[in-house]
Parts: sequence; structure tokens; C-alpha cells
Amino acid sequence: MKLFFYRNKLGSWLQEQQEHQQLAFIPTMGALHEGHLSLIAEAKQQGCLALASIFVNPRQFNNPEDLRRYPRTLDRDIRLLEQAACDAVFIPEADQVYDPHSQIPPVALGFLAERFEGSFRPGHFQGVTDVLWSLFHTIRPRDVFFGEKDFQQCMVVKKLIDTHFPDIHMHIIPTRREADGLAMSSRNSRLSEAGRINAPAIYRALQEICHQKHKTPLPELLRQARSYLLQHQIETEYLELAVPETLDTLEQWPETPAVLLFAGYLEGVRLIDNLRC
Repeated sequence: MKLFFYRNKLGSWLQEQQEHQQLAFIPTMGALHEGHLSLIAEAKQQGCLALASIFVNPRQFNNPEDLRRYPRTLDRDIRLLEQAACDAVFIPEADQVYDPHSQIPPVALGFLAERFEGSFRPGHFQGVTDVLWSLFHTIRPRDVFFGEKDFQQCMVVKKLIDTHFPDIHMHIIPTRREADGLAMSSRNSRLSEAGRINAPAIYRALQEICHQKHKTPLPELLRQARSYLLQHQIETEYLELAVPETLDTLEQWPETPAVLLFAGYLEGVRLIDNLRC
């Protein structure tokens, strides 16, 4: 597996690979888990040359303390990527991502960036589009792979690609879960043993809402779910049903598929999840 720390060295390698295989790019912030590795596996299964990146992007953290506490496990991450047969990894510092001589064009995200995560984390999605525009512009991948756990982010990335990178093919891979249903996340490692026992209540609550959708009005199901989560020490930040493509909130069950979106705190750790219904 090749390691690159500088944009020009990566560029030379990418130029050498152009005639061999289509390039798949998997951007990460490190602290890797099986969810990330499943993206590598999917890229390899599709016959792609897999390039991952590890960069903790400061622009997408609205909370400086959250940035400071974000887990950094670079040596372990590199071992995991090697075991997953990743072909190369880009590990830049900020000056190798953000070129002061290159202006990042705006992306008209509209409501996609203003509700849910956008409402509670101001500037977050601007930071996401900034870093991805810079990385896509440098790497010019044919395919990119993202996990559906960050559902709203996937919709934001899709908008970025549709606007500025129409030749990139985006793959959204289903959320990887632990055996008890908890969505895999680097933040899970910050939970205590008791917190880890309580955390799967999030997925159970989402499942119960979906199972009861033809029996109980949606507002009552959401109220019951918030109460159930509180019994497991989980404070809900938002729990809503939305139209997948636009994230418009719904007050009742639609005839077409929808998505449940959740964010909340357990032991001060912010967790998110979603479930299509």
C-alpha cells in the first residue's frame, strides 16, 4: 500500500495509474472501523483501484472541543487499510488540502444544509463541501464511496457532485451495524461500558417506529420513541421523518418511502443514525 503525504507526490502516482484501473476514492477522517473498511471492500469488489484519505477536517467542526477530542489512531488506521487491500492512502496536512491560490466555488445547498445537522452544527456542511471539493479536484476519481449512516451528508455530497463533478459516480453503501444494532461510528469508542449497553436503544427505537407506522399516528410514535430513549439516558436532539431526497420533514406517513433521522447525546457523546421506512 502506498502512503502519500504531499499533493504533488500523489498527483504523480495518480498520473501513472490512469491507464490501468478506474480509481475509487474513499475519504475518511480516520479512527477507522468496519463501516469504513466495507467501503474499501465494495470498491475492490467492483474492480477499482482503491485510494483512501485520512484527514481530520477542521472546517467541519463547529465545536472546537469536538475537534480536539476526535480520536486519532493513524498507525492502527494504516494497518487496517493494508489488511483491507487498499491500494493507497493520502494523509495530508491542511496546507496540502486547501490551496490558498485556489478558490472553492459555492454549492447552493439550500435546505439540505439548514435543517437537522445543519441547524445544530452551523457551518458543518460548508466545511464538508470545502474539503471534498478540494480532494475531488486534486484526485479526480471515477467513483467515490460513502456510508449511508451519515444520510444528510450523503445528500450534500450528491449535490456537490451534481453541481461540480458530474463525471464522478457516487456509491452510497448501507450502514454497517454492530451485532446489537448500534451504527458503527468512531464516536462509539468514547462511551463507557454502561453507555455502550444503552446505545443500541437508538436503533431499536427507529425500528419500532417503522414497525408501528400503520397502527399509530406518527407524532405519537415519535413521542414514545423520545421517551424510550430517555429511559436509556439518551437525550434526543432531533428525531424526525423526512423525504429522502430533499429532507423536507413529514407530519404523517407518506405513500412513498421516507427516512427517519436521529441525533442525540449519550454520556456527552453525540450519536446519529437513520433508517429508511
